[in-house]
Amino acid sequence: MLFKIGVNTLAASFGRVIGSVLALLSVALMTRALGVEGFGEYATIIAYLTTFQILADLGLYSLFTREISQNPTRERELLSIFFTLRLIAGAFLLALAVVLVFFFPYSRAVQLGTAFASVGFLAVSLTQLFMGVFQTRVAVYKGAIAEVLGRGSQLAFVAFFFWSGAGLLAFVGAHVIASFVLFFANLFFAWRIIPFRITFSKTETRRSVRAALPVAASIVFTLLYFRMDTLMLSVMKGSAEVGLYSGAYKVLETFIFFPAVLVGLFFPVLSRYAKEDRKAFSRTVSFLTDGILAVVAPLVVGGVLLSTTLLFLIGGEGFIEATGALAVLFVAVGAIFFGTLFGNSVVALDIQKKALWVYAGGFVLNFSTILLVIPRYSYMGAAWTTLATEVLVTALLASLVWRSAPFILSLRVVAGSLIATTVMAASIWAVYAPWGVVLSGFEVGGVVLGGATIYAIVALAFLPSLWSRAKKFERQK
Repeated sequence: MLFKIGVNTLAASFGRVIGSVLALLSVALMTRALGVEGFGEYATIIAYLTTFQILADLGLYSLFTREISQNPTRERELLSIFFTLRLIAGAFLLALAVVLVFFFPYSRAVQLGTAFASVGFLAVSLTQLFMGVFQTRVAVYKGAIAEVLGRGSQLAFVAFFFWSGAGLLAFVGAHVIASFVLFFANLFFAWRIIPFRITFSKTETRRSVRAALPVAASIVFTLLYFRMDTLMLSVMKGSAEVGLYSGAYKVLETFIFFPAVLVGLFFPVLSRYAKEDRKAFSRTVSFLTDGILAVVAPLVVGGVLLSTTLLFLIGGEGFIEATGALAVLFVAVGAIFFGTLFGNSVVALDIQKKALWVYAGGFVLNFSTILLVIPRYSYMGAAWTTLATEVLVTALLASLVWRSAPFILSLRVVAGSLIATTVMAASIWAVYAPWGVVLSGFEVGGVVLGGATIYAIVALAFLPSLWSRAKKFERQK
């Protein structure tokens, strides 16, 4: 099983890397076509609708994945019910978003673009449930294939609009087209696994909504503090600041899918162990914590060193100003990796109600701090607020999980990761001194390949500890 999960993780990650590269190429063309302010308007549309799209989840995705993991004989019935609920919730909330946007102090282009893009966001909202099917069948690579198709279609249309000199609404249209390509590709794969239909049951609806409410409340608070910075920037500062911050934020979003893929594949296992064997649950969380640390340490440090170059490659010279914000957000990436694990563990353990105060506290910290720092520090204040919030929420979630199912972090893995990361950073600095310097694409490739090689060689002496734990985990499953 562990081997199958590992293969799927690698396959899905490879597909998502391709999808992320295609997405970043699309962003690179849009930033150059729209400029900082125009891209800020595009980012405002995406951030605004993403808020309502995530609200439309209502906790249904996590509940659905847990339910079909624990009740595999009902998977067709459950998918039919949850898909219908998601369709109703998504249509209502995104329609509400379109109505409300005309009361915000946004430009007419942003308001019209929001109305246009809403149909694409409904398609994406429905797509997420299919990932629950792929996770339980350990076939996440199918979702990655669908994403590559969606991102590829977006890049094709973005490139066409870029060369034809089109404006904001055309690029919004490219996003809508990509959303429907993504939806129908995922629908094709999911339908072949579980043929389902749209259905409605009052009894099941009440039961599902009641069970999902704690998760929904947690998602609302998480959403508010995760997207609040961009939305508040759009209201308090303007499109130019939103554009700079969103350029940095796009890099963050590129990397945080890795923990979602890995933890998502293990979520059915965590759900089953949470119900049947708490010791096995603790071993699984301990193993995943070690694995995440081994990946996060070099990623965060390497990302900080290459922040200037990454922003230049994505947005051009006009976005280099946001280098400091990207460096801070890369540190936040590390917290998000662990936060994804502990957040899913909370759902698997069915202790969402206990976690509500954690997410609520994160929202209060984020919102109150943003009100103080954005007027003075703009997007840099937003970046530091994001980091502080993610660290606090992750630490509190880890505490909750540990109280229900104690887990451990291998000191040997910690030491090995830190030593190898330090050697990697020192080597890169000595050869390239990349902080604040713009490197060519060839030089970036050399930095990444060289850094990864150095990290792997130095960490090799410590890997037997993690590898032995993986084999032990597989035997004890």
